[in-house]
Amino acid sequence: MQVIGRSAGRSATAAAAYRSGEEVRDERTGKVHDYTGKSDIYGSEILLPEGAPERMGDRVALWNEVERVEKRKDAQLSREVMIALPAELSHGQKQKLAREYVQAEFVDKGMIADIGYHDFDSHNPHAHIMLTMRSVDGEGFGKKKRAWNQRAAISAHRHAWAEHANQALEWAGYAKRIDHRSLKDQGVEREPQIHLGAKVMEMEARGISTQVAAESRRISKVNRNIARQQANRERLQTSIKLEQTLEQISAVTAAISADILSDSSATQPSTEQHSPSARSHDLKEPDSQVEPTRADGVAESILRGVDPELLERVKSRLAESETSEPPVEEKQEQVKQKEQPKQRQKKRVKERDLEIEI
Repeated sequence: MQVIGRSAGRSATAAAAYRSGEEVRDERTGKVHDYTGKSDIYGSEILLPEGAPERMGDRVALWNEVERVEKRKDAQLSREVMIALPAELSHGQKQKLAREYVQAEFVDKGMIADIGYHDFDSHNPHAHIMLTMRSVDGEGFGKKKRAWNQRAAISAHRHAWAEHANQALEWAGYAKRIDHRSLKDQGVEREPQIHLGAKVMEMEARGISTQVAAESRRISKVNRNIARQQANRERLQTSIKLEQTLEQISAVTAAISADILSDSSATQPSTEQHSPSARSHDLKEPDSQVEPTRADGVAESILRGVDPELLERVKSRLAESETSEPPVEEKQEQVKQKEQPKQRQKKRVKERDLEIEI
């Protein structure tokens, strides 16, 4: 937000012509401000509050009347608000968003608003909003409203803009949001950038170095270094979380295995007490028939608190470990089981034959 005033050598007619891309003649000075060749103008419109005369809907008439009413050589002529429109929105949605914000925040309070829409086809679509500073009725302008020009109101206008913009993004189906607060208030570790402006951009494009652009490049370099440091910290924290989660899952898995083995040894009779048909039936029982243990509930409660993306990585690691070859100790145990004495095998055959006879 800024004030357009004569003390800086500016005029409301010139500002209105530039922002609308039109030709406006200043009746007070006789100077013609012609910006019809400006190429970044998408459109413009004037919003009138209730009770304002219709003639003020004409841009030339409006700002020439402002120039006539203000007599002082250092008079404040207009306030200007510039808003950066979300590039994700369509052109129609951008206009609708700006119009609704201006109507609710300024026009409904009695101000006349002249909106100029710029750079809609670029990565930086924005709108310039020129606002009158005096009350208006059916006859014309009255006294200046000092409350409209208070610096304390800027924070409220910024907060209202964030709410309007975020609501428009939500309705359009986008998850992105804007925040009107400063980086410091947000707790963001980044140096705020500076606005270059059209003149600086034009000079830089012609190869003319400027102090403003040099400062902008310095800030960009600092922010890139900060971003790299933050990424390294996040990777380290993710690795630590992954290791902790793997340890938790290993502990839960061990507890589950111990409970299952304990339940099996306590309830399952020995193989000598089973008939061959019963043994074959037991072997065909699916694993899903095993009753859940208390450890299952512990595992479930732990897994509920694990980040889904992190859990997928853990599952991937577990899958890799399952498909890998068993340790040497397990291979040796399997060999031992296969190399049973022949006498033991013969004894089992006799026991089986005896059971069949009975």
